[in-house]
Order: sequence, then C-alpha cells, then structure tokens
Amino acid sequence: MRYQRTLRKPVCLDGIALHSGKNVHLRILPASPDSGISFVRTDQENHRIPAQVRYVSIEKSVLSTTLEKEGISVQTVEHLMSAINGFYLDNLTIEIDGPELPILDGSSIAYLQAFRKSGVQEQPTRQSFYTVSKLVEFGEGDKFISIQPAQDLSVNYQISFGSQLRQSLNFSLSKGEFESDIAHAKTFCFLQDIEKMQSMGLARGGSLENAIVIGNEGVINPEIQTYQDEFVRHKILDFLGDIRLLDRPLVGRFSVSRGGHAFHTRFLSFLLEKDLLVPLESAPGVPAWLGLPVPVPV
Repeated sequence: MRYQRTLRKPVCLDGIALHSGKNVHLRILPASPDSGISFVRTDQENHRIPAQVRYVSIEKSVLSTTLEKEGISVQTVEHLMSAINGFYLDNLTIEIDGPELPILDGSSIAYLQAFRKSGVQEQPTRQSFYTVSKLVEFGEGDKFISIQPAQDLSVNYQISFGSQLRQSLNFSLSKGEFESDIAHAKTFCFLQDIEKMQSMGLARGGSLENAIVIGNEGVINPEIQTYQDEFVRHKILDFLGDIRLLDRPLVGRFSVSRGGHAFHTRFLSFLLEKDLLVPLESAPGVPAWLGLPVPVPV
C-alpha cells in the first residue's frame, strides 16, 4: 500500500522538440489528490488534455505517442510519462507552450533529475492500481502483449529488427532499478530512415546527441550509448510511459514482442473495452531508491 505522490515544487525544462525542431518550454506543477496527470497547452488558451489513453491519436502515434483533444494535441509524451511511472508520481499538471515535448537527451533521465531537485510530496490519499484477474493476450500480426495478474510491474520485452538486431530483457519496476537500468536509454533510429522521416516533417530536432543512429556497419555514434543493449531498454522505457496513460497505474506481469506506441495504445484500449481491468487497493510501497542517488553502470 502507498499514498499518492506529487512534486513538492514546480520544475521547468527547455529544449528542442524531436520532430518539429522547435524550442519548447515545459513546466511541471504539483496537483491535488485524485486529479491525475494532465497537459495544458499554454499557447492554446490553456487547453487541458488529460493523460488518458482515450485521448491518444492512434494515427499520429507511430513514432511517438500523441494526445489530442478537440483538435489540439501534445506529441512525444512517452519519455515524460515513463519518468512519472518510474518515479511513482500520481498527480501533476504539465504546462507546455507548443505541440510537442522536448526530446532533451533522448531518454527520461532529465525528468528524473528534475523530480529529484523538486522533491516529492506524499499526499493523504491512498493510491489504487489496476491489474487483471487472469491471463490476457493481445496480438496483431507479429506483435504480441500478454499480462498476468500481479501486485507489481514486471516485463519481458523482445525486439527484432531483422536478423541483425535482436534483443530481450527482463525488468521489474518494484526492484527500484528504473533509474539505473532504464531511464538513461536513448531513442534510436536507422540511418536509412532519417531522410524519409524528414521528408514527412519529422525528426527535424534529431541529432547525434539525442538519438542513437544505426547504419549498415552498426551504431554511428556509440559515444552516447549508456548500455550495450540500449535499444530494448529504450523500448521498455517507451512501454512504461505508454501504459501509464490510465487514471491509475497498471501493474502485472507483462510479456511484449515487437511492440510500439500505437500497439501499446491499442492494447490498453482493448483492456478497457473488454472490461478486463480490475482495481487493486494494495500494492508494494515506493522503493527506497527514490530518496537516494543511484549510480549508473558504465
């Protein structure tokens, strides 16, 4: 059992948006108990978009996750949502002056560092969770997700991009290893896809400092890598952000193969549409590591 958590004071971050290439300003504010996570477009008359799966635009969530309400959207929310999930935060208002979050270094670590600087306020309201009552499987072509009932969150994630890039990893959020094992994992792309993405108006803010680029002979910029198996770790980072788009955290034992933002979203929607989620009032407390500096393996 744990209580709801928010930030002790606001934090601000500035940076370049990955796809638009524009500079954006972000302010993350404490919020009251049971208010959840929401985004506010300060450049659009403070238009509020709850961080809920029903507001995800599937068509716009191929390379990142996009929330949209009444024609106004916020793009690339997954790295921040992953940090929120990994840091056990429940109630926040996120103000942004543009349509896309900053890419920062391509991972979630800058958000975690900002959260640590702010500090956390425990709130006098118990936090409940979702899980499932039985094994649930969901697939589309070669993509697959399953979830089994559990009181914490663990995932086995497998990726495969042809025969040259196959990785898998087991990760448990409750063991307190998000910061050391997942948060530093940067986004990645293939060199052959960059020109196509830019012709579509995407990846204009991408660089060799905020994305790992894979060429025919391997990684072009290995100096920015933190982990040898960084690609699957980043896919877990994305997954943790995407599944946090509910009104309370989702826990369970997950297995994922060849997932992606739109597929993760359709899985969550499937759980809701089939009424497969069950409330869980008791779950492990916040890991002790959240109050301590964590060394990063090198």
